[in-house]
Amino acid sequence: MTNKNLYDKIFEKKCAVCGSKYMADIYDQGECSNCGWYNGKIYSEFPDNVIFSNLVPLNKAIKLYKENKPIKPDLDDFLEAFEHYGETGFDYKNVGFSLFRNGENGIEFNWGPNPYGTIYFKDKEDFIQNAKIGNEYVRDIWDKVENPCYL
Repeated sequence: MTNKNLYDKIFEKKCAVCGSKYMADIYDQGECSNCGWYNGKIYSEFPDNVIFSNLVPLNKAIKLYKENKPIKPDLDDFLEAFEHYGETGFDYKNVGFSLFRNGENGIEFNWGPNPYGTIYFKDKEDFIQNAKIGNEYVRDIWDKVENPCYL
C-alpha cells in the first residue's frame, strides 16, 4: 500500500483570480499556471490582505487581471508582505535588493554589491520616506523594479 503525500496535487479547481483550472492538494492549495496566483482558502477568507505566498491581496489581483495588468505588488503591498514575513526582495537595474526585519519594526536594506553597506530604517514609514538606490527614492522607481518576492 502506498501512502499519498497530503500535498499531492489531486483535485482540479478553478482559480480565484482568472477562472482557469489548476490542480489543488487536499487543502485546496495550488498555483495557477495561467496567471501565477497561488490559490488557497485563506485568500478568500481575507481577500483584502497580503498573505504569503502571494504579494497582492486577492481582490486586487482579480482587479489587475480583469484590467489585463500584471499581478504585481505596489510598494504598500510589498511592505505589507514584508511586515508579515520579515524577508522580501526585488531586482532593479539587474541588482538584487533585500529587506530583512531588524528588531520589532526596523528594516535592514541591503544589496550586493552595495558600496554603502547595509542601511537601517526605524520602520515602514521611514523606509518609504528615505530609502534610496543611488540618488533615486525607492518609492519613485517602484514601477520599474522587477521580481518582487519573498526570500
